[in-house]
Amino acid sequence: MTRTLPLALLFCLLVVPALAAQEPAAEPEAGEPEEPDFFFLTGGPYTQKTNSPQIIWANQWLRDVAGSVRARDYVGAGRFEWGLTDRWEADFEFGALARRESAPNTPTGTARGPDDMMLGVRYRLLREPKVPFTLTTGPQVTAPAASRRRGLGSGEVGYAWDVAAAKDWGGPVFLAASVNVGLTPNVPAFPDGSGPEFDLSSVGWGTALGLRALERAAASGAHHDIHVLLEVGGAREDEIDAGRRVRATAVQFAPGARYGFLSRGGALAEIGVSFPVGLTGAAPDWGFILQVQFELPTLFGGPRSP
Repeated sequence: MTRTLPLALLFCLLVVPALAAQEPAAEPEAGEPEEPDFFFLTGGPYTQKTNSPQIIWANQWLRDVAGSVRARDYVGAGRFEWGLTDRWEADFEFGALARRESAPNTPTGTARGPDDMMLGVRYRLLREPKVPFTLTTGPQVTAPAASRRRGLGSGEVGYAWDVAAAKDWGGPVFLAASVNVGLTPNVPAFPDGSGPEFDLSSVGWGTALGLRALERAAASGAHHDIHVLLEVGGAREDEIDAGRRVRATAVQFAPGARYGFLSRGGALAEIGVSFPVGLTGAAPDWGFILQVQFELPTLFGGPRSP
């Protein structure tokens, strides 16, 4: 494999933010949609405003039974977003993993440790209401923080490209979808670095149908809302099993709901729960997701969100 893709992605991650800093802030659009960006399986296309941060943390507890083997997984996923301009956004992801397997007459196996870290940038190509839908895309680089020896990661640097879109009609219904295509090159067949090397690919996707079940303004100027979400998401991923490359496809259906509180000063706090159900054999049978998000208004004296 040539070095063209890694160098191109590195250029985007290092040079694009510097160029973005020179981009003037966009003027607020009349009738601009609320931009609901709280989803459980689907990536949202709505980038942060200039100098506006958002912090997301999702806890996932997943259960799976395959024959006599019972598996329990925990995924703690964090994400930090920062608006470089009203169209450019920098993203950082981190997290923790834990897995516990048990079977009759077999010692229980456990593994836990940090998840891989991701650094990326995204650009909002299309923006409502000027066009019928919003579209955002950008490159990502993954650092191998997860342990290959514990079975939690590949142990190699990975590269990906992310695309997310949404349509908000401004009424009770909104729609979002996302696709993430990744490649982790030159992964050894065995954790000690021996054996042939494989290029592992992945395609993750999600789609969400949202319903604004409640929108209520308080006398103080604050705002309360409840959104109901129906999501379907999945991933087709390459893995290495016993020195061989194998491919698995996991698909889940996840109904959920989230409550949001927008303060008079523009700070937004959201909390939501979802109950994913596996639709394919490679997906966990069922699970529970608890997710929280905090978004602050523009900091450091920049232009405020409309």
